[in-house]
Amino acid sequence: MKINELGRRDFIKYGLISSLFILSGCSTSQQKLALRGVPYSFPSEFISSLSTSWEFIPIENIELEKIPYNSILQEQTDLLILNDGWTSRIPFGSLKEIKATELRDYLSRKAISFLDGLGEDYKNRIFPVAVSPWVILFRNEESLALTNNNSWEVIFSNALKNQIVFPNSPYLLISIAKKMGFVNDFSKLKSQAKSFDDRNALNWVVSGRANAAVLPLSSCVDSLVKDPRLSIILPQEGSPLNWTVLASPSLSPEPFPTDWFNLLWGERYLRRVIRKGFLPPTSFSDLRRKNINVSQKYQSILIPEESVWNKCWSLPVLRFEEKQALALNWNNS
Repeated sequence: MKINELGRRDFIKYGLISSLFILSGCSTSQQKLALRGVPYSFPSEFISSLSTSWEFIPIENIELEKIPYNSILQEQTDLLILNDGWTSRIPFGSLKEIKATELRDYLSRKAISFLDGLGEDYKNRIFPVAVSPWVILFRNEESLALTNNNSWEVIFSNALKNQIVFPNSPYLLISIAKKMGFVNDFSKLKSQAKSFDDRNALNWVVSGRANAAVLPLSSCVDSLVKDPRLSIILPQEGSPLNWTVLASPSLSPEPFPTDWFNLLWGERYLRRVIRKGFLPPTSFSDLRRKNINVSQKYQSILIPEESVWNKCWSLPVLRFEEKQALALNWNNS
């Protein structure tokens, strides 16, 4: 009888232990939180600084051309990382408010101005995580006999006629032209263009098919360091800013990962991310006071002079009527 009772006790005990193992196995195999974004549009540190409860799921550029972001958001997505140019293509109703009050208190005036430019529908649903200025990249600069080579005026050098790859964004180019004093006639700027192809701009220059390109610093800094034929300027008049932002889909129950943001721009990763051509969306004055140790050769590019940085600008989201007027203005010049 005692043996039988012991058997029943053992059976119950081992049954409980087995159940715990099964439950434990279920918990460790739970689906991870999903961060989605276009690969290579941000540094690897953005991923390596995430906790192990997250995984990165890439969105290929080709997908974005065929499938809008709001369709992608129907899949499991807890956080979306994207370039600010895609922001207005996501219905604001598919995003929830990012309640990161403490982090927003540390945002720079440039970051706040950028958010204000998104409009009321988006400004609380988008969070800027990094910023990179647009720059001019040259190949074999010494042989080009450039003029005004610390200004946007350099793009009108004779050596660059029909030799510059511009971004395929009339809005961005018009903003640069207006900074230079051009109002309605953009034909002179167009005459310098080899192509309008921001996606392949770096390849145009590296391959020698073009002498220069206008592109974000973050997309060319690695090649700049490795290839001695390349050089770069951040014009003294300032430059448009390319923002990397986070959005939180309304279908996800997960809160915004404030700890991740703090770790990404903390002491461990700060210098590494800056060397990739990105700056934090926090106070620029505080950043310069930290004396970040980067190559002296690229110091003025990776961490610009404050007088130049203060002249940089963000592009606000345009209303439909404004887009039409801008396109008409560009096409008729």
